[in-house]
Amino acid sequence: MAILNRLYTAVVCTLCALSATSCYQAFEPDIESTPVLCMNSLITSGDTIVVQLTRTWRWDEGSPGDDFPIDITDGSISLFVNGEWKEEITYSEWTGNETGYTSSASTGYRSNYVPAPGDEIRLVAQTESYGEASATVTVPNPIVIDDVGVTVSNFSHSSSGDTQSYQMDLYMLVWFTDCASTTDYYKFSLGSTNDSGYWDDSKESYDEVQYSLYDEDYSREPLFTEHMSPLESAVSETSGYSIFSDRQISGQRYPLHIGINNVRYQAVNPDNDPAICTASIDLRIDVISESYYKHVLSVWQSNDGINGILGSVGLGDPVWEASNVSTGAGVVAACAPCIYRLNMAKLVAGQQ
Repeated sequence: MAILNRLYTAVVCTLCALSATSCYQAFEPDIESTPVLCMNSLITSGDTIVVQLTRTWRWDEGSPGDDFPIDITDGSISLFVNGEWKEEITYSEWTGNETGYTSSASTGYRSNYVPAPGDEIRLVAQTESYGEASATVTVPNPIVIDDVGVTVSNFSHSSSGDTQSYQMDLYMLVWFTDCASTTDYYKFSLGSTNDSGYWDDSKESYDEVQYSLYDEDYSREPLFTEHMSPLESAVSETSGYSIFSDRQISGQRYPLHIGINNVRYQAVNPDNDPAICTASIDLRIDVISESYYKHVLSVWQSNDGINGILGSVGLGDPVWEASNVSTGAGVVAACAPCIYRLNMAKLVAGQQ
């Protein structure tokens, strides 16, 4: 590691020295750059399709969004499902999601069609100013989280009146079974659900669970670093990426090794009514399309992979983000989620 750091430092210093002793000349390269459509969408099984259309821009135009707009609002998108035309989607603004819990307004190209696993989705965008962009993706089949084993450590409990407070570290084995007949790609993520309720007209009950993203520990799961070489594992950033393929576990039942430190749980439930306390930690495994996997992997390679690091200092070819859009700009991806909710009231009850 020290040798690599010295080598990298020496190369950078050499380049800086050469720059300092060279003649300076202001220039503006006349690079041909015709703006094209950029199309982005993450299509989720069981939810409506939302597409964002923007355009690419020349390097000297300034800062997009500040100096000039890049959102495309006057286009149209033809939606094809399994080879058949379904609808024409135009730009719109809406408030709230399907369950009505989002109050802020959203904008984009939103379909009425709700995709199902196995659907082949084709999007063809048309604009007068920037031409056409198209992409095709197949919605994956979801998996099922079979079981979750939880080990609790550093558990502590305190109380103040009716308020019960808990803190702990969690180590979990998240079991699922890969499909042997297909090549599959996955993304794991953590979330939380905080609910509240009432058990009579005069008393309020609630419970909530909190933890920081910095407390998520993915370091024990080897599949999350399968895309890295031994050298990259030593010198590159390995945290923050939780995509993986089934090339090592095809057709097998396998547990993801997941940790969360400094989990804080608080509840007001003096009658110990199990129906009231429903806050949970949400464990989510998405089966993702190949386009999604390749795009995220290319982002890592560009930012933290050896080729991207060398390319950024002029010692190798630059690494571009992967795209399945016909213009080469953007990505149309798909996923099928599975969520396992770990009820915190039941978890702490087992520790007392």
